Amino acid sequence: MQTEDSRSTPRVDTRRWVTFSRNVQQLEQAGRPRPRFRFVKDDPRTGRQVKKILQAVTREQARAEAGRLRDELAHGRLPTGDRTLTVEALAESFLARERSPLGRVSSRTVALYEQRLRSHVVPALGPRMKVAEVQVADIRRMIDKVAAKHSGSTAHGVRSAASAIFRHGIRDLGALERNPVRDLERGDLPSAKRTSEPRYLSVSEVELLLACLSDQSRPVAAACFYGGLRISEALALKWSDIDAETRSINVRGTKTEASAATIPLLHPLAKELFLHRERIARHGFGRIAQDALVFSTDSGKPISRRNVLRAVGNAAQRAGLVAEGQEPIGCHDLRHSLAANAFGLGLSPAEISRLLRHSNPRVTLTLYSGLTDEAIAGLGEKLAAMGGAS
Repeated sequence: MQTEDSRSTPRVDTRRWVTFSRNVQQLEQAGRPRPRFRFVKDDPRTGRQVKKILQAVTREQARAEAGRLRDELAHGRLPTGDRTLTVEALAESFLARERSPLGRVSSRTVALYEQRLRSHVVPALGPRMKVAEVQVADIRRMIDKVAAKHSGSTAHGVRSAASAIFRHGIRDLGALERNPVRDLERGDLPSAKRTSEPRYLSVSEVELLLACLSDQSRPVAAACFYGGLRISEALALKWSDIDAETRSINVRGTKTEASAATIPLLHPLAKELFLHRERIARHGFGRIAQDALVFSTDSGKPISRRNVLRAVGNAAQRAGLVAEGQEPIGCHDLRHSLAANAFGLGLSPAEISRLLRHSNPRVTLTLYSGLTDEAIAGLGEKLAAMGGAS
């Protein structure tokens, strides 16, 4: 049985950590982990044991830091967190807040977070696991599990969703002291870059692709090409965003503030949307109300972006646009293709940046300076003209 004096003295726990070294820089240069110390003491208010990772790197610093924490704990100034909160409960609390008027992100982003949390984060960490017990090693295992079955960008998205709920636990609930996701190191995440070059389709190839799509998927794909929309932006469109008189589209933007803007409604897309509106009006005038989604299923529900991506990929195969060994064509390749064709027509980077709603033309030049095969074929003639050849 511990005496009062023994309980008042905090332990500097070095178990499970590397042998102490005074020179942290030498450790890091040698590729060894830096020494870590923990503060371990009973909370006099609750009787529960309090554990904190110290910032100290020497034993002397650890003793001094532990003394300060002991005083804060004794006077009730040290937040000890809620050690009963589970991962599943934290995720549900986060989603409930973001759906409320206090939410910080859009409804579509909340839906994306929900999918990542329920499909990856909660199952991987364990729904009943105590949030206070989650370590960076648990986060690494979760990321490795996702990366083994999905793309690098998906793993990054799952990491972001996990980090969001831990921030919620710290900032909004006051139930946590630290975010274990922030302890990840460089190299813990797979690359989010695509492993293949984007496809740049000519207008004739896009028309061939659209002809192989169904009435439900074709207008969405047309919006991605003729409007230069991201798939999330296309699926978020409402009929109030389409102005037939001014021939313009109000894009709400789902990525950055700069992505929200008004863009021209080109004739091929206007024609496609007009026919689409006539078709869905037969299922009820509520489908074409101002606040109704432009693109929805036959039952009026939002269309899944995965279904559109699958439809575009299958249509590209049927159209003969994917040779053996080539990556499948996706919705974002249509946005790439608009940029490539615009460059081929001689539009300036500033004009294309405005069309694609980038923050500045440098982003456009970096990401979308590819050319279609037809434009590449014409480069020889242009270079010959520059050299004075007849």
